[in-house]
Order: sequence, then C-alpha cells, then structure tokens
Amino acid sequence: MSEYNVVVAVANPDNVPPLMHIGCVMANEYGGRIVAVTVVEMDCEPPGAEPQCPDRMTAAYRMLDAAEEIAGRHGVQYDGRLAVGRRVHDVLDEVANSLDASLIIVGFSEREHPGGEDSDFDRLVDEIAAHAPCNLLVARFRDHGRYDRVLVPVRARLNLDVRRDFVTALHRRFGAEVDVVHFACNEDEAAAKQDELHRWLVERGLYDWARLRVEVHHDPARAIVDASADYDAVVLGTEPLHDLRRKFFGEVPEQVASEARCTTFLVRTQGIRAGG
Repeated sequence: MSEYNVVVAVANPDNVPPLMHIGCVMANEYGGRIVAVTVVEMDCEPPGAEPQCPDRMTAAYRMLDAAEEIAGRHGVQYDGRLAVGRRVHDVLDEVANSLDASLIIVGFSEREHPGGEDSDFDRLVDEIAAHAPCNLLVARFRDHGRYDRVLVPVRARLNLDVRRDFVTALHRRFGAEVDVVHFACNEDEAAAKQDELHRWLVERGLYDWARLRVEVHHDPARAIVDASADYDAVVLGTEPLHDLRRKFFGEVPEQVASEARCTTFLVRTQGIRAGG
C-alpha cells in the first residue's frame, strides 16, 4: 500500500492551524506525511523586484514555519514548498503528482479568480477543484478544532468512500459521533435509501459507530443548514463539473458552505474532473 501523502495549501495565516490540524489527522491515521504549499502570486522575480515582494515572501515563509511547527507537534513528517509567480493549481498538481499524493486540503474562499474574464473559472478554488490530480478536501471553518458531532448528508453514493475515510479519522482521533443523514423527497424514496445506506454502512465497517437517519424533506439544502446548528462539522460530497464557468461544488454544497452554522468540509473524489 502506498504512503498516504497529504498536500496542504496555505494562503491565509488564520487558516494554517486548522488546515494543518486536519492534514495531520489524516497523515497520522493512514500512515503518511504532509507537504505544505504556498504560492506568492505576483509579477516579479524572487527575491523581489517590486516593493511588495519582500513582505509577501516574509509572510509566506512565516506560514510555512507555522505549518512545520504544527506538524512537529503532531509527530508528522513534514516538508514545505514555496513557489513565486506561478498558477496555484499548477503548483498543487505538480507537488501532488510528485508525491503520488492521496489528498489535497485547501481552504474555501469566494475570492475571484486572478485571471478575471480571461479565466474559464470564476473562483480560484473552482480551478483547483477541477484540476486536482487526487482526492480534494475543501474546508470552510466556523469553529477551529471541535469535532465532537459530525453530520454526513447523503444524496447518492457520490464521494461516500472518501468521506468514510475522513469521518473514520475524525471518529478515531476525536471520538466524533457521526450521523449519516439522507433527506428524501417522499416516503418511498426514504424507505429505499434507508436500505441502501444501511447495507453501505455494514459493508464499509461503519455500522457499529455511525448512526443512520432518513427523513422526508422537500428542501435538502435548507434541512442540512438547519441541522448544522447541532453539529461541529458537516461533510458533503460535491457534484461533477459540467460547466466550467459555474461554481464547481453544486447548488446544495454551495448553499450549505455559505450558510451552515458549523465548519463545512466539501469532498471531491479524484474521478470527478472537468468535462467528466
């Protein structure tokens, strides 16, 4: 079995601790290491032909130093990478491919794509999601560090196995209580999904500790947002990318990430790529 290598993209100093914390959880749980990656986006040559370059470079090195300190506390093998003036998704692809990485972890952002109208994507996070060469976890943090109760809404089996790996790590490392929930349109769908998900939980070894709940609700996104008030985190799968210019994650995940009262994790499996 290959090493479970994790690439953590760091761009915001405030997000370095929670992103690295999750990365260390996954690396420890599945026997791997972490590479933290930061990209200084500017049109200048290192070490800095423009006045703002030294400040940005210093901030980038500080984030990598903070990431290394966190990895050390968790006992995780660590490496840091810094790139200047390159496209973020290119750097992440390159690093992930060189490591044969299992997972990329990034923070969720509504920041517009730096390419503006010249880009096929409205947001940088969408381009990263569309091109990532391995599984991707996008985190939007509301409360850094508490994962006592975790909600896993399920519409179909999309991304379920990757979410299983993630929530299993949260359960083992934090003792998280995990609720797998499906909001059905009618009673017939509820009965069918109850049987399907029950079998899946048994097959994947989650049945002993993950609780299953199926409810009828006409608006799944609103139901998930309302339920999030009782949880520390929501773990959602993302839909395939059909239109390069629309937001990548899909209507329900986007609404939940924007409105949920707890931390939201959006998971995209490697097989879901642009045009596929």
